[in-house]
Amino acid sequence: MIRIGRYRGTLLAAAGLAAVLMAAACTPRIDQRGNKPDEEQVVLINPGVDDKTRVAELIGTPSAISTFDDRTWYYISKRTETTAFFDPNVVDQEVLAIAFDESGIVENMRIYGPEDGRTIAYVDRTTPTEGNELTLMQQLLGNLGRFNPEGDERPSQ
Repeated sequence: MIRIGRYRGTLLAAAGLAAVLMAAACTPRIDQRGNKPDEEQVVLINPGVDDKTRVAELIGTPSAISTFDDRTWYYISKRTETTAFFDPNVVDQEVLAIAFDESGIVENMRIYGPEDGRTIAYVDRTTPTEGNELTLMQQLLGNLGRFNPEGDERPSQ
């Protein structure tokens, strides 16, 4: 009876520590990726007035610039929540596109959300190769008898 009382505090502390660790393992991890400009700064951009330099001063450099010309800047951001070993869950996803005219003045701004995205279907075809397809045994035993140890030219030491 004395021994149980002596270890009771240690057992309670260990149980409490285990409960805290289990609760911490189930706490979701939030990941913010990309450049999400501050909304207060975005509303300060005036289409028809501000240029690329002013936009960069207000909200920073873009995540991407349009492929064929530099007239559209994209600010891409994504926030995910991951719990333990499960797949990440997208909490927020946003793309701010700012279009400029030929002289570099803001023409318009648009915000795209997850509903504007499209799923891309990947092609799962494989390119055929010429030749024979060998089994594992054919690969392992195929070179037996093809070696010539007498004709092996090794540099002398």
